[in-house]
Amino acid sequence: MGLAAWVSYWTENRPEMTLYAGVTSRLYADRGFEWPSSLPSLQESPAFLRRALERSVDVALDGVRRVAVMTGGGLDSSVLLGLAVQWARRTGGTAFAACLDFGGPGDDRPYLSALQKHLGCEVIRMRPEDAAPRIALMRSGVDGAPATSSTMPMEVELMVRAKANGAERMLAGAGGDELFGGNPAALVNVARRGHPLTAIRTARRLNGFNRPPSPAWSWVVRPFLGRALPPAVRAWRTFRYGATSMVPWAGPIVRTYLEDKRRLRSRFLSRLPMNAAQRLVAMTDPAYQAIVAAGRQMQEHASGLDFWYPYMDRNLIAAVASMAPEHLLFGDRWRGLLRASAHDLLPSSLRDRMDKASFEPAMRRWVEAAGGLESLRPLASGRELASLGLVEPDAFRVAFERFVAEPEHGESWVELWAALAVEAWLRGRAS
Repeated sequence: MGLAAWVSYWTENRPEMTLYAGVTSRLYADRGFEWPSSLPSLQESPAFLRRALERSVDVALDGVRRVAVMTGGGLDSSVLLGLAVQWARRTGGTAFAACLDFGGPGDDRPYLSALQKHLGCEVIRMRPEDAAPRIALMRSGVDGAPATSSTMPMEVELMVRAKANGAERMLAGAGGDELFGGNPAALVNVARRGHPLTAIRTARRLNGFNRPPSPAWSWVVRPFLGRALPPAVRAWRTFRYGATSMVPWAGPIVRTYLEDKRRLRSRFLSRLPMNAAQRLVAMTDPAYQAIVAAGRQMQEHASGLDFWYPYMDRNLIAAVASMAPEHLLFGDRWRGLLRASAHDLLPSSLRDRMDKASFEPAMRRWVEAAGGLESLRPLASGRELASLGLVEPDAFRVAFERFVAEPEHGESWVELWAALAVEAWLRGRAS
């Protein structure tokens, strides 16, 4: 079952499923965790979040004099770079950006150039092709475990280059999506406080979210009615329409594992967070943090450079959890509160950005430089995985052929790539 989690790129359902017997992964030790002493109003919330962001970066950079920030020009990582540059000016340290240099849908490069000019900071750029030799990580794994992330080889190479440029630690923006994105359904709280018309008007104005045909119904009325459903009914609905999908090539072991995952998630998601403590629990999802912690440890091991995620600092998460959830929709925008809290750190073009870069072009480039997807065809039989009941070999081959024909298909770079990496790792162990 531990291998089933790696193959499907999920986390273990239970502690005893881990590949490391008796080992528990966690991101960071709590450093004097405490709830904020006072809660902000809506207008005070940008300054409140800014102070919490600065504290999380100070903690991440304790004892460091030179830091690299992994960013291409996305909003979360750009805010992190701005905070690091601010930290450097305040402490006498130095900060620079390290980025993958590639184009494609949602091209980051113009935004990074504007950010570099705005902050006056150093930027080192790396082409995806430069990571080609690290295709070897598929076979060897890292620290005894499969290297299942399709972006890890590029990130490890970028970290190695940042270390060569003097970095003592690298920061990255993992956790930003979950922490700052905001959920339009939070407007139900406004309606429940006796202001339904305000909630409906705000829903109609929201910018940056995928808009349903009727924002008022989807984001206010339906969640309002859903709060009245018994927990058992919510659990059933979540199980039936849950996000844990069954991959078509799954073998009996992976199928059993994913069905178990779906049941566990339905129970967790059916419990709607009603207060700050419950929101903190929801935001510190142990499954997500476990996969992030494992990836962080592997990247550190492969590159020799410390790697930190300030947005996953528990005190920062507590600060966000303590605020009314609708505050994240500040200015009626996706990531509105984060934009407002960091308004001086970003050029206007980046501060108002509503899209994100697609990483498929970068992944295609580094794999093509390493021999192309065709070079991975021997893995498509799924020989080792099938022998363990993890994949159905015929369906696995069909999925690989689709991957070769449609390399822009994002899901294949996550789910199928993870299975190919585990197959390569198993063969490496057997040889």
